[in-house]
Amino acid sequence: MKFVRLAFYLLVTAMSVSCFNAPEYNEVPEIEIVEIRSTKTVPSAGDSVVVVLAFKDGDGDLGKANSADTTPNLFITDHRFSLIDSQSYSIPNIPQKGSVPDISGTIEINLIAKMYCNPLKPGASQDTLKFDFQVRDRSGNFSNIATSAAVILNCN
Repeated sequence: MKFVRLAFYLLVTAMSVSCFNAPEYNEVPEIEIVEIRSTKTVPSAGDSVVVVLAFKDGDGDLGKANSADTTPNLFITDHRFSLIDSQSYSIPNIPQKGSVPDISGTIEINLIAKMYCNPLKPGASQDTLKFDFQVRDRSGNFSNIATSAAVILNCN
């Protein structure tokens, strides 16, 4: 009797594991800002800004196709100047894991190379930054626009 009960539990467990459905994401990528913070990376310089984006993509074609791919896939808009930067940062290739194409995860972006205080306010000790982020997959689908909270940058 114990053997039958054990066999039944093992069968039910095996069936429930085999029936697990992988998440299904939309083929249009989705992003959201998980975190944005200023951080001092160089002792004698001003702050930099680190942004963590969460992403989902149903067909798994987010990121570069290969190391030679130069197609812009990450667009950052600086609210101070309404300029879109699509050349300085990009999402590397994200390999598929498992048998389904859906991908999800987080991307950390360090904006140190582009951080500077507003040149129209020379001598200012701080500046307030706000950004929009958008990604494009290799099929040309643009994600939603994720807008950051304001972050204060120490200029010196």
